[in-house]
Amino acid sequence: MIIGARIQELLTEKGISQRRLAADLFLHPNTVNGYIRNRRSPDFETANKIAEYLGTSLDDLFGNRNFHLRSDFMLNEKEDRLIQNYRLLDNHNQSVLEEMAANLSCHLKDNPG
Repeated sequence: MIIGARIQELLTEKGISQRRLAADLFLHPNTVNGYIRNRRSPDFETANKIAEYLGTSLDDLFGNRNFHLRSDFMLNEKEDRLIQNYRLLDNHNQSVLEEMAANLSCHLKDNPG
């Protein structure tokens, strides 16, 4: 599978538009469309950002399905959604959420049950 088809497949799976991907990654919409139509290829840094944004690896994005993930690294649907929502936050709100999670974790350690 070529990268454009895989990007489109992931966008469709996640319900994300090309325009949203472009806006969130500070890319021109025509650039993203060029990737999807295989008229242009992203550089390494951009491909890495796209893969991260779409919650996949560069191997998967480029169609290399010969890698194996340990089952304990696999995310369930709730975990995947939580990570995707986290990635959509700005840096400040990511920090707030990280602090809240750390405080909750400490509280649960001190007060199990």
